[in-house]
Amino acid sequence: MNTLEKKYWGLYMDFLESFGDLEYRGISVSLCTHFYSLIQSMPYLEESIVDPSYMEEWKDGSVLQERFENHLLLGKRGSYRGKVVYYDKLLRIPYSFYKELSPLTETILLKPDVTNMRGHPIPGGTLRGLNQYGDAVDGEVRKQLKRFSKIAGNYKSHPLFGKRHFLKEMKKQMAKIIYFIEASERFLMKEEASLIVLGETNSMDTRALTLSARKRGIPSITLQHGAMISSFGYLPKVAGYQCVYGKYEQSLFEKRGVDRKFVPMIGHPRFDEMKTKAPLHPSQLYKKIKVSPSRKKVLLIDHHTDKTQTHRIIKLLLKKVPDVELMIKVQKGIRAFDIYAKNKRVHLIKGIHLYDLFAYVDAVISYESTVVLEALLSGKRTFVWKLNQPGLTNYYSQLPVTTYQEADQLVHELLPCLSNRNPSNGDRITEQLYPTFYIDSTQKSTFLLKALIESVRA
Repeated sequence: MNTLEKKYWGLYMDFLESFGDLEYRGISVSLCTHFYSLIQSMPYLEESIVDPSYMEEWKDGSVLQERFENHLLLGKRGSYRGKVVYYDKLLRIPYSFYKELSPLTETILLKPDVTNMRGHPIPGGTLRGLNQYGDAVDGEVRKQLKRFSKIAGNYKSHPLFGKRHFLKEMKKQMAKIIYFIEASERFLMKEEASLIVLGETNSMDTRALTLSARKRGIPSITLQHGAMISSFGYLPKVAGYQCVYGKYEQSLFEKRGVDRKFVPMIGHPRFDEMKTKAPLHPSQLYKKIKVSPSRKKVLLIDHHTDKTQTHRIIKLLLKKVPDVELMIKVQKGIRAFDIYAKNKRVHLIKGIHLYDLFAYVDAVISYESTVVLEALLSGKRTFVWKLNQPGLTNYYSQLPVTTYQEADQLVHELLPCLSNRNPSNGDRITEQLYPTFYIDSTQKSTFLLKALIESVRA
């Protein structure tokens, strides 16, 4: 563990111990808190944590999971008959694959909110919304806030718990947590479930649903929803099984005290589409995007909040490579690119599958995101600009890519790649990923997940 991790986990365990008595319907409110967002919103906090005991306490990082599980409910033991519940938040399983995972008559697709759904995404299965089970909990929220304020009063000198900002943000979260616990409890009381499959367990709603299931003895499986850029979004393990892409992530969980048998390497079903999805025909692509078939094409993945680096790269490429076409996959904030609206070489992409774009570009530029792994698995030369945030893993320094702090250097090294295209390079790039970063190329993630689901339900 680095210094930031030790301080973070020291604070987190302090939090669980200090506020462990806060419960609603037998489920810990503190365990459902999105703790990282409380730290993230206080940038100077990490500098003020000087308690030397944290350093010694986490000398052995493998104790993390054991210490966390001391705060978990033991849960019931037993075999439950019922349906497989897929909570579709960051789950990212292609809808057409559900029929391969479990019988549709035994499948519930649970979404956070179904009010805006158009049609049924998986005909034959049951569609539910967690919001349908929520109820007015204002009275319970008031009771819990009083209890919280009383406990917090004992920690006025604490570097986090004594801060006004922490108290304010924690109270906001508690209102949501009580609602999600109530909704999860009502859902599981009404619907027979034999298993919960989730895309994460570190948000308030997913944590409440997982802990509510655990209380009843209903097993749970979490898929790895994206590249493990920061361990704070994945640790500790809360579900029964934490599925991962490959050995890199499995090793990271093991180093934090999780038994390997509960960290199966299955990849992710959505990556199966790289092999199963029929590619978009060139005529269809060129109709949707007015690109020139003869020109070099670069796919640039836009960051959802920080547009600064994206703009620098665009300007440099337009200046240094006169014949390049830029295809920009916009995450959020399309209006930030209005300045390029009249440039015929810049194409803002929305509504086209990422894997369709891979088939037509010569290189990919991305920030540190899951797209980097997907591009490499597709055999694309990929250039990565580094995120400026604390607590990151060494994931990208291990991948067969170079990361860049400066846009000038990135574009400088991209130019020779565009000039010297060699189709055979793609196979070499992909082969470097196995077996450390993804499951064997002969395996299909959907089948591995199906086997795990069947073994857990048996």
